[in-house]
Formats: sequence, structure tokens, C-alpha cells
Amino acid sequence: MRNRFGCGLLYALWLTLCASFAVQADSLAFLSDTQLAEVKQQLAQQRAAPQTLQAWRALQHQADKALQHPLMSVTDKILTPPSGSKHDYLSLSAYWWPDSSKSDGLPWIRRDGEVNPASKNAQSDGVRLAAFTADVQALTLAWYFSGEQRYADKAIAQLRHWFIAPETRMNPNLNFAQGVPGIADGRASGVLDGRYLATRIVDSLIQLRQAQGWNSSDEQAMHQWMSEYLHWMQTSKLAKKEAQAKNNHGNWYAVQLAALGWYLQQPALIKQMVALAESKLAYQIAADGSQPLELARTRSFHYSYFNLQALTALAELAAKAGAGDLWHYQNAQQAGLIRALDFMAPYSDDARVWPYPSRDRVGVRLIPLLSLADNRLHDKRYQRWIQQANFQPQHQSASQRGVVIQAQRETWLLSLPYGQKPGK
Repeated sequence: MRNRFGCGLLYALWLTLCASFAVQADSLAFLSDTQLAEVKQQLAQQRAAPQTLQAWRALQHQADKALQHPLMSVTDKILTPPSGSKHDYLSLSAYWWPDSSKSDGLPWIRRDGEVNPASKNAQSDGVRLAAFTADVQALTLAWYFSGEQRYADKAIAQLRHWFIAPETRMNPNLNFAQGVPGIADGRASGVLDGRYLATRIVDSLIQLRQAQGWNSSDEQAMHQWMSEYLHWMQTSKLAKKEAQAKNNHGNWYAVQLAALGWYLQQPALIKQMVALAESKLAYQIAADGSQPLELARTRSFHYSYFNLQALTALAELAAKAGAGDLWHYQNAQQAGLIRALDFMAPYSDDARVWPYPSRDRVGVRLIPLLSLADNRLHDKRYQRWIQQANFQPQHQSASQRGVVIQAQRETWLLSLPYGQKPGK
């Protein structure tokens, strides 16, 4: 009884603190409340642009499929983590393979950019986490735009099953993420797996506060889970090592903690993460805007984009929180985020040759970042590339088609290009 009473007092105190940060408490972290509201109105009044309608239909199709999916949990995996508990998240590193020269294949060896199918199945949780977070995000957005309660009901059920229900909840740690047989049960790089908990789940949780069926006990349970996850991110050896990563990994760590800072109403944490990212830009972005550490990879285009995805997300969150201006920050070479976007923008056109080694490239995935920059900076700096973007998937794998659909969604449904007139 005392424990329940104490938890109730703590939760009441948290709600009081949230009220003192009213601008943040009910505002979205990565998405724009005003942009979403504008798009929702356009859809309702049947004056949305064709690109917006196409993106909405694709989202609704994804959400309808998600309605049919079973509830997902880390306890569904076949492998059992070294802890002995399937409640602990477990994934295998994608670029590591058995050593064919060894009878037992151990230790596994690294082949950068070559994805081992063993890391992408039901044995572990990597694919499951991505699918779960994608479903929750799609369902939540479909509910927001359509008002149909069935979408919110399924999103809420998925969240409760993954995070809250004692039988199926995930323990708030990534101790066994991106393990490599024969080398480590879990590695610092595995912290990257948690990025979807920031970019997809945080905004979904905030939106669902307005949904019928989401109650104070759900909110309290998620607040507790996120608080414990933040504690792990700040104290575990693996996470602290990831914070020092020089490449995109370090920036995605910062995005995660900034998102937790937003959700848990800790604005000082967001400022700390902006400062951490700024310290890395000293060597991440060259004078010409290129990213040497990412260009050194076998998937150089993907990782150049991937690092900018993290930086733009953090810059947007920092701007909302008044936690620094990462958009305009420049290093000693007078280079920063805008210079890096300038460097990449022409390669959003797949007809332009990417002059670096790269196993894969989908140029249009840059468009949401360029559009976000224009919207935040109130500029048409990247309109040339945005207007000529082709969101019609052609001659691509299923995963690449998914990337194109997502790029159109982020550009034309979750926001609108700067200066876009309704219905045009």
C-alpha cells in the first residue's frame, strides 16, 4: 500500500512539473504540431496536394496491415540472452559472419556493409523492434489523421504488450544488443538499436495522450520505463562508450537522450546532448561539407545520410526546446550541418553519380532532411531538389521501395515543403 501511495505521489509531482513546461509537455519532439494540423485539415477539406494524398493512402495501407499483426514482444524471440531472461532485448550485429576457416565459425569476423541474414530473423529482436515501432507509429498517425479509434486501440495494445504487461515487457536496457558470437554478448554499438524508441515511440506516446483508452496508469508506467531506460543510458559501460563514438553512432546516442529529455521534461539534458554533438562536428564535417568518417564506409552514401538524419533530428528538437542552435553551428573549418546538407543535396538526384564507394543508394531519402531545413530556416534553399524529387519507386528492392514511400510521407504528409500552398 505504501509503495502504491508513494508512486501515486511521485506521479502527481511529475504531472505538476509537466504543467510548468506546458510548451513542451504536449508538444511533439520530432514532428511539427502545426504542420500536422495543417495537413489534417487539408485532407479533411479535400484540398491536399496529390503527393500528400498518395502518402496518406500509403500510410493508411500500412496501418491497416498493422491492425492484423499480432502483438509483439521481446519474449517472442527464440534465443535466450545470457542473463537467462527473454525480457532482455537481444540482437546480433548485422555485419559479422562466421569465420569459414574455423570449425565452429568462432569468433565471427566483420564484413562491412554485408548483412548476415542470421541477424534479421525471429531468433533475436532486431527486426521485431523495428517492426513494432513502425506499426505503433503508423497506427498512431492513422488515428490522428482519420479519427478512427481502431488505430489508436491497436497502437495502445502494442505499447502495453511491449513495455508494460509483466509477462511480456521489455527490460529497459540494451545489454545484449548487436552481440557478436565469440567476441561479445553485447556491444556499445548496439545502443544504436534503441533509436526507434526515440524517433518513433516518443512522439506516438505524446500523441496518444489525447486518445480514448490511454489512461493515467499507462502514462505512469511509460514514464517509469523511460526513466529506467534513461538511467541505463547514462550509467552503463556500453552506453557511455557509445556516447564517445566519433561517427553517426555518437550522434544517435545524443538523439536518444535528447528525446528522453523531452519526454521526461529534462531540458538540461537536451542542452547537454547538443553540446555533445557540437563537439563531434569538429572532425565529422570537413570544410567542403563532406563527412570523412562516413565516406570511409562501404555504404558511404547511406551513412552520410544516416548521420545527417541524426543531426537534423537533434537540431529540430533543440530548436523547439530552446537548447541551442545546431542548425547554424560551425566548426573551426566553418562547416556545419547546413554545409553538410549543401554537399549532399545534389545527390538526392540519382542521375548524379556518387563519386565514392557505395553498396546502395536511394537519393530521394535526403529530401525530408532538405525540406525540414527549409521549414526550420524559413528559406527555399533546397527547393530545386525538393521539387524535382521522384517518389515513384522503380526497379528497386522491397526495402528500397519502403524507403521511398517513407521519404514521401515525411516530406508531404508529416510536414509540407516550405512555401507549399494548400492544394497546389
